Amino acid sequence: MAHDAAEIFVEHAQACADSHAHIEGRPLTAWRGEAKVFLHLPDAPVVATGHQAQAWHAGILAKTFWTDARARQQHATPVHVVVDQDAFDGLSVEWPAQRHGFWRVNGHRFSEGQLNRAALAAPAFRARAIEHVGDTPDFVRAGLTGLTSALHMSADSPNAALQITRALLHGVAHIIQAPRVILASTVMGTPFAQHLLERMLRDPPACARSYNLALQLHPRASRSLRVDGHSSELPLWIMDESGERSRATADSVRAARLNNHSLLPRASLLGVLLRTTLADRFTHGLGGKIYEQVSNDWIMRWLGWQPPNFDVVSATLRLPLEIQHDQAMLAQHQPHSFRSAWCDPDLTATTQAGPSARRRQFLQSMAALPRRDPQRRKLFQELIADRQARRGEFAHALTQLRTSFNAHTQARQSIEVAMRRSWCVALHPPQALKALHAHLCNRAQTVHHSA
Repeated sequence: MAHDAAEIFVEHAQACADSHAHIEGRPLTAWRGEAKVFLHLPDAPVVATGHQAQAWHAGILAKTFWTDARARQQHATPVHVVVDQDAFDGLSVEWPAQRHGFWRVNGHRFSEGQLNRAALAAPAFRARAIEHVGDTPDFVRAGLTGLTSALHMSADSPNAALQITRALLHGVAHIIQAPRVILASTVMGTPFAQHLLERMLRDPPACARSYNLALQLHPRASRSLRVDGHSSELPLWIMDESGERSRATADSVRAARLNNHSLLPRASLLGVLLRTTLADRFTHGLGGKIYEQVSNDWIMRWLGWQPPNFDVVSATLRLPLEIQHDQAMLAQHQPHSFRSAWCDPDLTATTQAGPSARRRQFLQSMAALPRRDPQRRKLFQELIADRQARRGEFAHALTQLRTSFNAHTQARQSIEVAMRRSWCVALHPPQALKALHAHLCNRAQTVHHSA
């Protein structure tokens, strides 16, 4: 059994924002024009997406493919935003390898990270070589080699976030046109971002209260902000000289500006900035959709306007890993849990669930006695002794059950590995990625004609 056909999810946002729309008292085109100058982008429509610097899976890559397709249609500039204000804990990759005929997960750490250090402050690294790949398909082995090589080639990047992003984009450079790569941290320097920052500092409690009310839509999307006058929290990070991030308050933001410490947008603010001031069309994944629903409600409550719409795109693409027929059959067989039978050996002689008749009799006799009755303790000791004796009587059956249960567990885990959707895109066969891109291009063409 092999899996190589992609399943895609596309939620199209329909029309782009009206070019004549006004936001915060100015034309949207004015804000975007200034942002393009600041970010050194051409004076043309922008189609953008972005993600953290990590081993992207196909659902993340689908956003980049969709952006590429839409940019070609609209003769726009494709942009990839590196979410470099996120904490960076190093780069790791996992891959499937067979052991005794079963699929298992091998892993490797290319670099280390530092707790709560922003990715933009993490230096580029020399990728550690993978010492033992294991028994894995040739296309996976080639993908690991290609990813390691691409990380080495991009090791002259100014930080780890750009190094990883460039390496991943290099792996699909034969499929897409090269996007302009910008750092999310730089977006805070645009006039629109500075304008919103001034609005926050003008009335911090109003900003924080609106944010907290919006979080009621998805309470787990983020932690609420403290509301306390000029000590109210704002949806920003402050980064010190070492790269460590701290939560921002209105007072600490003012101090940070005086000390030239970097102000970084948190997810909810970043999405608003990218959709409003950068991209004529922005694409999120399924997770980003949740953040943006909160952001939309927050901005409407706080400032009274709706940020521009966005597309939502994702994909499921599994590696073409063979699963043996006998493994599939074995995984479907549900033997008794060995743990249950070890505690109640009489279960090996029946298919029933729950306590065996023998064990149930002990339990019922103990339950019928008052608490702290000495006879209860005596019955319990008899139960333990009886269980030990029955283990001896059913030793052969228990051994068979342990073997059967272990084989079932191995087969089930092997299939779970083979069905996994979160492998790094570098591991997929090139033709599978090309097919995913073609599928998304066709879908984009359909959307374009129906718009």
